Amino acid sequence: MIRFQEILLLCGMSLWLGTGMAVTLSAQEASDQARNSIGRLQTWDSSPAPSQRDEDINQLLPNFRVLRNGTSDREWKESGLQRLQQIRLTSSGRKTAQKVCDEMSLYRHLPEVRFEIDPETYDYFIGNPDLVVSMWQAMGISAIGLKQVSQYQYQMNNTDGTDCKFFYLKRSQNANVVYCQGKFQSPVLKNPIEAEGVVCVYTKFEKHPDGTTFALHSADAFIAFENGAIETAAKLTSPISNYIADRNFQEISLFMHSMHLSMARQPSWVQELTGRIEPVMPERAQEFDQLTLEVYKRNQARLAQSLDEREDPVLIR
Repeated sequence: MIRFQEILLLCGMSLWLGTGMAVTLSAQEASDQARNSIGRLQTWDSSPAPSQRDEDINQLLPNFRVLRNGTSDREWKESGLQRLQQIRLTSSGRKTAQKVCDEMSLYRHLPEVRFEIDPETYDYFIGNPDLVVSMWQAMGISAIGLKQVSQYQYQMNNTDGTDCKFFYLKRSQNANVVYCQGKFQSPVLKNPIEAEGVVCVYTKFEKHPDGTTFALHSADAFIAFENGAIETAAKLTSPISNYIADRNFQEISLFMHSMHLSMARQPSWVQELTGRIEPVMPERAQEFDQLTLEVYKRNQARLAQSLDEREDPVLIR
């Protein structure tokens, strides 16, 4: 089931220097954070992440905060269903989403995370999950196999027998709805799990006077299992799977945050990374190189402006 949650979180989506940071994060540290965030994705056999790591992240990255923990409360589920109903979908998309909601076995409102990132960078990651996975592979931190089969449609195959497809029912900067269906091999069950799900990622952007922008995002996940026995087992293990899903959403958010910081502070490292995926995805790698250059230029211009706005120094006699 972890593979199913990973791909939902990836779809629903897949960093920067603030002049007021209490601790200065070096470019190399930003690169390490981007790599380590995905390396910390939780699995069934992973031990819970220590609280000390969360404290370290809060100290190193003051512009990354988890504002609200995940929940499966009935009130949140009803609110999530209402939010989904308010999203404009095609007739076929509405039918697909409604089927999952009618047969829903599990619901999770994932944590609300606020972090600094350019809207263009955020939207590129959300809309290009195959590029994100290629980056993870180039870093040597993921074995997920993901490829685009048509516009907004993707196929995932893993060595453990996990096989699924997913596609966007809605693509926009502020709301993304993804449908996922397939067979997923759980380490605690003999036979694969057949399931389908819909994840809705909601995002708001804030722009500060100094030019920095923040994303505030969260997600609603609706999951339906075809087998009643599997559904019962999934509900019994939901405290574990909910924890895993929440942590993975936070880690993927941290990856996006750290990548943006690397793009703004160390574009050469990002270009070296995209160089490793260029033979496989030449056009996408070039697009991301151009985006990195734009992010770097905007950050340099913002820093220059902040220096120009400082008061003239007072002479000491």
